[in-house]
Amino acid sequence: MQLLTLITIAMSFLLLTVSIANVSGQMANPQSIYKTLKAKDTEKFVIPFNASNSERNNPLIYNFSRSIGQNWILTLQNNLSYAYRPDAKVVIKLLEPAPSEKFIEIAMFANQSKFWAAVNTKDSGYVRVYNKDTGGWFSGQPIIIAHANNQGLTISDGKRIVVDKLSVNGFTPGSVAIYGKDDSESPINAYAGNISFDMVFGNPSDSPIFYLPLGMLVGVGGLLIALLAIKKRNA
Repeated sequence: MQLLTLITIAMSFLLLTVSIANVSGQMANPQSIYKTLKAKDTEKFVIPFNASNSERNNPLIYNFSRSIGQNWILTLQNNLSYAYRPDAKVVIKLLEPAPSEKFIEIAMFANQSKFWAAVNTKDSGYVRVYNKDTGGWFSGQPIIIAHANNQGLTISDGKRIVVDKLSVNGFTPGSVAIYGKDDSESPINAYAGNISFDMVFGNPSDSPIFYLPLGMLVGVGGLLIALLAIKKRNA
């Protein structure tokens, strides 16, 4: 009887361990727990606020489900409710697939203050190509990052172009990494909200949006966000 009891306890413990491992594996995969929408030439996803509380050495990573290519436009909307500290921030990295060391990085601090854009390449290393300490980004206005074979890299802070047609020798996105803490001892950066991402990609000849100037895209993006907000309030 004692042997049967020990076997039963051991089996129960094993099943509990397997269950916990399965749940942990699901939580580690953002595609399984965050909202995503995928179509032929678009991929949209929403990342919750706790991604900004991830550590720099252990960021939350979203992997694109297909090859994006080098002609793309990424629109992101920062809907975070930041902690009440001027140094609260979120850092977003757009990375090429491994083993490439190339990435594009933006950082947005609390109170729509500091904003920077940086590029890392094997030849040049890490370089901040734009940095503004006050009034760096604008709540309710989308950040737009775009790249095209014959245009290079362009970045808008929501109201103006801050990086214009910068040559990075091509860029093929593979994943997005999000964090905010510099180390485990850092305080939280956000307590509510989310960040939404909308990637449009493909052959420019197949999508008229690639022929629009980025300034016009910024305006259209802001208008679409306003219309969606009104629709939600009326729903």
